[in-house]
Amino acid sequence: MHSARDALRNIFPSSRDATAVGSSLLYAIIALTTLSAIAAAAATLVSTTSQTSITSADALRARYLALSGLNLWNPDTTGSFTLGNDIILLAQSGPDAAGGYAVTSTGVVRPGTAGETRSTLTATRGGSGVTITFEDDIDHFKTPVVGKTGNSAGTGHVYGSDADTNAPATLTVSEWTSLWTQNVSRYAGGWVRLGCGESQTTGAVWYTGTKGACTAGSCALGTGFRAYFRFAFSDYDDDAQSKAHGDGFTFTIATAANDPATAAGGAASGGCGEYLGYAGPGPSGKGIAPPKMAVEIDTYPNRGHASPENANSRRDGSNANHVAVVYWGDTATSYDDNVHGLGSVPQNPLVTSTGYAEKTVARGQPQWLEDGEDHGLRLELQRVESHGENVYTLKVWVDPAGTGKDDVSADYAAETPLVVSSVALASADNAGLAAVRFGFTEATSAGINQDVAIHDFALRFRE
Repeated sequence: MHSARDALRNIFPSSRDATAVGSSLLYAIIALTTLSAIAAAAATLVSTTSQTSITSADALRARYLALSGLNLWNPDTTGSFTLGNDIILLAQSGPDAAGGYAVTSTGVVRPGTAGETRSTLTATRGGSGVTITFEDDIDHFKTPVVGKTGNSAGTGHVYGSDADTNAPATLTVSEWTSLWTQNVSRYAGGWVRLGCGESQTTGAVWYTGTKGACTAGSCALGTGFRAYFRFAFSDYDDDAQSKAHGDGFTFTIATAANDPATAAGGAASGGCGEYLGYAGPGPSGKGIAPPKMAVEIDTYPNRGHASPENANSRRDGSNANHVAVVYWGDTATSYDDNVHGLGSVPQNPLVTSTGYAEKTVARGQPQWLEDGEDHGLRLELQRVESHGENVYTLKVWVDPAGTGKDDVSADYAAETPLVVSSVALASADNAGLAAVRFGFTEATSAGINQDVAIHDFALRFRE
């Protein structure tokens, strides 16, 4: 049994939607405990308690305890929790196909005495209508084992609420604790740091939590999702060729068949930044297997048309920073997964298509996204069956400014998206995306580094 302090800390922090409700209920419980004489005169209520008419203060208090348990439940919180002299019992079954759980909450007043009073309520909680955020879920974003090897030690750090368990293998606990202490408060609610100022890195940070449509990071994609986050490249790149820093990062959605402990792209050894941690076999040799898709934020030009296994082979449109949608290339190799224009079904969008956008700047000015400023990125994926085909449409906005720009509960209609890509996938690939993983990938080359902060992240699967 958990203590009252555990109950307050572990039950009550839940999704952002439930916090305000739970706080109000908690205050109601305290008020009822103090003003039991007033509560005794309350009107008759109907509940699942053994009494048909609730007229006692204890029964009313038990009901509010049960309500608190329901509204503040999350998949990591079940069992028995004490609150003063009372108890909340939480049990669950599921998840179902939509990620929902059948939750049973029982409030117990005067437990173990002749006057013990209980109220039990059952409801469905979770499902696709739950928002995953850094604020609530940062400790469930993990760096793969391959991101902690010698050539990728700096690929990603997660600054959440626990400094010890997230320590990279290349750092001692004391070194990591010191680094964590210096950085954890940089962005309220937690943040992810990519690149970390090092060169020759490759790796990924994946969501591994159980919430809503997700179980241990495997999420039912359903009809798609909406997401929003903010990012900042701390490096100021005013080089006319955009080659002072690099190489960028991606937000990736991939089949859940990928193992989050090893899923990261890159060269088999060393660093090749243009793969962005998305293409290539990576240090594990497994890479990120398709079906998959990503939005790449690419800050280093690789305009050449060489073989994908070689450097300078991404077929970028120019030297300018760009944002683009990528899927995967030839199934015989993973090195071409983010080469623009390669692949068949699906084909990575061409640089001349709506799936690719770049912005040039005047000489002497910092590159579009490498200006040290904070930028916002919104993306929406819609997955539908149309005329017998499985159609995926991905929309991307950079620095949206309209009303609802960060509201992931509804589609954003205030502005035209900067990038749009729509593709019909084969039945096997569509089936492979029934359950997905999501996260961030990054990479840097020899002699090139970057430091990227990702914060204020929110994602919600469509309902």
